[in-house]
Amino acid sequence: MPIADLIHCARAAEKSGFAYVSVAESFYRDGPALAAALASSTREVRFGASVFPIYTRTPFQLAMAMATLHEISQGRIGYLGLGVGYRHRVENYFGIKIEHPRARMREYVEIIRLLLSGRDATYQGRFFQFNGFPKLVERPLNIPIYFGSSGPRMLQLAGEVADGVILNSIPTPEHIRHAKQMVKQGAEKAGRDPTKVTIASSVIYSVADDVEETAKAAREDILFYLGYPEVNPMLEQSGFLEEAQAVRAAYRDGGKEKALGMISQRMLDSLSIHGDTARCRARLSELLKAGLDLPVIRVSNVPYGEKEKKRVFLRAIESLRNF
Repeated sequence: MPIADLIHCARAAEKSGFAYVSVAESFYRDGPALAAALASSTREVRFGASVFPIYTRTPFQLAMAMATLHEISQGRIGYLGLGVGYRHRVENYFGIKIEHPRARMREYVEIIRLLLSGRDATYQGRFFQFNGFPKLVERPLNIPIYFGSSGPRMLQLAGEVADGVILNSIPTPEHIRHAKQMVKQGAEKAGRDPTKVTIASSVIYSVADDVEETAKAAREDILFYLGYPEVNPMLEQSGFLEEAQAVRAAYRDGGKEKALGMISQRMLDSLSIHGDTARCRARLSELLKAGLDLPVIRVSNVPYGEKEKKRVFLRAIESLRNF
């Protein structure tokens, strides 16, 4: 979507009562730059990042970006989501090898908090060492840090050191409960209160009066996520790993259309929110009752032409007005 359309949608979300507008970064668009454009065009809605990969940006770059965005938005940064990133993308698109992800994540968080502490910073770690980095902010800037992850060990680490987690885009009540348990284990290990750790999740969301239209769009997103082995823990806890492997095999051997046809109604209904407005709001409420604190709406838009995407986003925003 053009930046102008994204700004239009951010304004619509603000007017509709959304608490956050969340931006991501993988490839193509620069996340902090996009967030700055949206912040300059809104007044009240807060901003989140879901998520920024820790291998493609240094903690120095990201801390500087957050300090700058804090000033541009007049203090409206709600959370910073950090993730390892999908291995295939990071290693193939950027040529960076993913190694020691949990140890690197721990250092990354320590450094960002140190750089935003309002004082000069010195750090000696395993991956990063620096001396006398000039203070970035006049006063401490306490931005909640969420880990974008669904794996058990990273969820446990989040319980130890993070302010929240952002689960991948195919959450089910079973995986939400599992994630809360992993976070609880990590928090208790570190002597922290697990109820203070926010459980967020990206959610595939496709809404229209035509249910078949919504199902077609949601299937595209499900297939996209099934392509990454990083979602296997979610699939296993939700009882879909075997079916997902069959879909992957169908894609490999028969192509995309065959794979889309292998996504069952049960998988479609469990791994996405789709249907008319009433059904979508009811399904979202089910996830909240299962323990989800913050849903991050991922609007399904793959089947639509470029000129149609803004309309699709605005329809999704309107369906959740004052939710």
